[in-house]
Formats: sequence, structure tokens, C-alpha cells
Amino acid sequence: MGVYIKWVILIIVLLFFITFGVKNSDPVYLNYYFDIANLALPLYALVYISILVGIFIGMMVGILSRLSLGQKVRRLDKENKQLREKAKEPEIETAVEQPSTAPM
Repeated sequence: MGVYIKWVILIIVLLFFITFGVKNSDPVYLNYYFDIANLALPLYALVYISILVGIFIGMMVGILSRLSLGQKVRRLDKENKQLREKAKEPEIETAVEQPSTAPM
């Protein structure tokens, strides 16, 4: 049943993007700083490109976050292992001899 729901949602989203593209096909002229590019794109292409760039940036931020968290996990695992090994070692007690108070 879950597979059918995913397909229905996918079809609805695709229909939305298709109808959006058909209704917004007028050209938009892009001017960048210092007139580097004077480009005409359909409005839907500009919107789709913006969405894809946003997804890409979000994925990069997520990947960098996961990498830093992975490094932190490895460091903490190493520290945990060292602490466990230290806890297994027999404790060496240095007994300080107390002077005997018994009469001789």
C-alpha cells in the first residue's frame, strides 16, 4: 500500500512541475553584475535551477556536517576504548606505612 502512495505523490509532484512549466514559459532576461551575461531563460527554468542549486547547497552542508560528526565519533570511540583499557588495568596501590603505635 505504501508503494502506491509514493507513486501517487510522485505523479502529483511531476504534474505540478509540468503544469508550472507550461504556464510560466515566458522568457525572463537575466542581467548579472557588470553585464557579464545577458541571458534569456524561460521563467520555469530559472525556478527549477534555483531549486536545484538550493538542494545542492543543502546537500553539501549536510555532507560536511556528517564528516565532522564522523570525526568526532571516531575520536570519542578512541577515547572510550582508552578509558576502558585503563579501567581494566589493576590498580597499583602505594601503601604508606603508618608508624606502629603499639608499645614495644
